[in-house]
Amino acid sequence: MRRRFLFLPGILLACGLAACDRGPEVRLLLDGQHAPDVLTEQRRVAPPPSLGGNRFLNGWWPWLHEKRVVLSPPSPGARVRMEVVNLGGGYRTLLLDVLREAPGRKVRVWAAGRDLGAFPLTDPVRVPLPADLPLGRVPLDLQFQWGSRGVLDAAVRPALTEGEVRLLGEDVKQSGDSLVDFVHRVSGGETLVGSFEPPESPAAGQRFELIVERELDRPLQRFVWSGGDAGERKIALPVGKDPGFVRVRLLARGRGPAARWNDLGLTAGAGGAGAPAEPRENVVARAEPPRKAPRYVILYVMDALRADAVGQKGVSPVFDRLAREGVAFTRHHSVAPNTIPSTKALFTGRAYVTGGDWKLEPGEGKTLAERFHKAGYRTGLFSGNIYVSPSFGTDRGFEHVAEEVLMDADGADRHALNDNAAQAHAAALKWLQSLPRGEQAFLYFHTIHPHNPYAPPDPYRDLFTRGIPSSIDGSTETLVAVRKGRITPGRADRERLKGLYAGSFAFNDAELGRFLRQVTALAPPGEVLVVLTSDHGEELFDHGGVLHGYTLYREQLEIPLVFWWPGQLAPREVDVPTDTLDLHATLLDLCGLGKRKKGESDGRPLLGSRPPRDDGYIHLASAASVVGGIYSAQAGRWKLVWAPRFSFHWGMGDGAGRSRDPEYLFDLESDPGEKVNLAGERGLEVAWLRSRMLAWIQRNRGQEPPRRQAPVDAETERKLRALGYGNAG
Repeated sequence: MRRRFLFLPGILLACGLAACDRGPEVRLLLDGQHAPDVLTEQRRVAPPPSLGGNRFLNGWWPWLHEKRVVLSPPSPGARVRMEVVNLGGGYRTLLLDVLREAPGRKVRVWAAGRDLGAFPLTDPVRVPLPADLPLGRVPLDLQFQWGSRGVLDAAVRPALTEGEVRLLGEDVKQSGDSLVDFVHRVSGGETLVGSFEPPESPAAGQRFELIVERELDRPLQRFVWSGGDAGERKIALPVGKDPGFVRVRLLARGRGPAARWNDLGLTAGAGGAGAPAEPRENVVARAEPPRKAPRYVILYVMDALRADAVGQKGVSPVFDRLAREGVAFTRHHSVAPNTIPSTKALFTGRAYVTGGDWKLEPGEGKTLAERFHKAGYRTGLFSGNIYVSPSFGTDRGFEHVAEEVLMDADGADRHALNDNAAQAHAAALKWLQSLPRGEQAFLYFHTIHPHNPYAPPDPYRDLFTRGIPSSIDGSTETLVAVRKGRITPGRADRERLKGLYAGSFAFNDAELGRFLRQVTALAPPGEVLVVLTSDHGEELFDHGGVLHGYTLYREQLEIPLVFWWPGQLAPREVDVPTDTLDLHATLLDLCGLGKRKKGESDGRPLLGSRPPRDDGYIHLASAASVVGGIYSAQAGRWKLVWAPRFSFHWGMGDGAGRSRDPEYLFDLESDPGEKVNLAGERGLEVAWLRSRMLAWIQRNRGQEPPRRQAPVDAETERKLRALGYGNAG
């Protein structure tokens, strides 16, 4: 039976629950936080977006030929990549079924960085593979001579008979030719413990190995069973004194009945502390609520505000001042590249990996507004975005909803002005003034700035576009046409659109300053907590496109976060990675809204007595509104993205910003702009990151019941179109 390591229904989630009962002394390898990589040799090379086995990986451009998908190199001299599984099967041959080629053309092939030479593009192409390839996943890079039409299919022959792996709670049952890899972070001094049960009636030639690695392909410890004693064998293997990553490999060879690996896990490291805590809730110290809760809590979200837009000269003096006077988190991220999944995560403390356009249902946990209301706060919603309104259930817990603030369909008109912030502030001030004196209030703002349309009132429309030789407008209609490739903007057009985006932000910033002066006339600044952030970023031609929702590049996910509470929070910058879920948890703690129950929120409180750390922190995000999904994980220097989407439409982006790789791996130290895709590169830290991302997807998919988005009414559909929504495919 073929087993892949992502879609194992119920298994990973069950493992995580079982692990919780064992206490902190042994951290099980099957803990629900790490997805094991289960590998067997196979003949066929699977098309993208396959995760395991032999597979086409990155660099290929798909197109249809006689109703068949052809994979071609995208440009002259480009290298494309495959990945094959090697379990020690000896010499094999890679066969490529190519479209008919002109005589004399060749393809050059590298295996794990080793140049194998150039091979004629016959039908099929035959590439002999070395017998001494590394164990496990092996990248094959191919460089076709320009003009080659592409590959229809590929296979590796011969291949070892496919083995079987079953994950049973905390244990692994394994037979045949197969490999199971676990990668965990360690602090140093741990010991791998567990036991091995041999097959009851082993066949001749069966062999089972457990291999411990601290460096790639360099075994540190080995346990081997190749016949003999049939009794259970205890395992206790030190994994080294240094912190870092450890890979535990379970290798089975030869046909026969299954053996079983029981309770494999890592003991606590030197000093009893174990590895850096990987569950998010243990990473940052719990905040202690202040003696007196704020009178007004203003959670202010500027839609589509990317982090690097803040602090630019002359654009946002109010935001910049609040950041200087408050606590500014300089490495803050969204968990989604569009409004409704990021807003649902902010309100509930849980990220969403599917159904990004689904309404927020009553069974999806208490919202921030419900918690504030229960704590005695009056609650008001002032949103220009239809996704944050009764139409999508995101009004739950708000007693006052200012629906007159919603951006109407006429916002798509090329001549319309976007003054949404002024409308929201007027509605909020009117509501605050209607409340009895001394009432506490929670206000949630969601302004359509700098979100499209980039059409602020004068003088902001021309403030950052003067002297640019372009007349392109920032209407939603124009921006959607740019995204779809119907308009090809020149350099001046691109600069003008960036200037209009900055102008929209500047308008909101000025209006924010005016509103805060009015609010602090009702309550002194020490009684007003203001939290400034965004729901996601915006692409401004960073990767060829515009707008948002279709990628997980940094311009979509890096957003600002500032807490301003004069006299209560000392000004400082915090330079550790944080995200939307952490903001949720911090508000609960900071405002004394009650303790979080287990599983109720995935975030970390950030404003405790000790500064936050990033030990073991992973930023996980999902483009859950894109059909089929796009997912990312980022830790330290590495960022990994899996973009399966659907059918042969894998990749990120839309229209002019489209890329067609099923996976992306970026080294953020050498490539902060995320331009060079290293997917398939081998390394323990990358394998660890991949296992954490896939386990997160599996776990969250298991928690999200299958549903279909209820149809929206015509009025809601009109307002969605005004914001450029409605086609997230």
